[in-house]
Amino acid sequence: MRFAIVTFGLRDVVEEVASMYDADVFNGLDEVDVDEYDFLLLTSELGGVEGDRLISALKDLNCNVVIFCTTATSFEGLQRSRYQASEILNMVEFEGAIVSGFLSFEDKVEALRTILNEKLDHLASK
Repeated sequence: MRFAIVTFGLRDVVEEVASMYDADVFNGLDEVDVDEYDFLLLTSELGGVEGDRLISALKDLNCNVVIFCTTATSFEGLQRSRYQASEILNMVEFEGAIVSGFLSFEDKVEALRTILNEKLDHLASK
């Protein structure tokens, strides 16, 4: 099963997980030929420009799995995160999760692995 991870944030977590699955990692949609993959996973942190890039990507792409989190600590950042999350949830139907940005690195990796394992198991059973 060949999949790619397009990251607009969470790069350290993505690199760790990608090495476990032999996934290709890209920093934006302009780098990836989506037709080469069985599915795509998009990751981002909300509350800033990364969240805006994720929203733009979702407008142009039929994505399978979306993972996003927020690490904003300012009121403005939290408000922007809330707006971005609302836009994403109203825009597309996807599998994925909202991961707390305040989890440890290891917990974020485990959350991403759990979601990927479920997706891969589901596709393998088809």
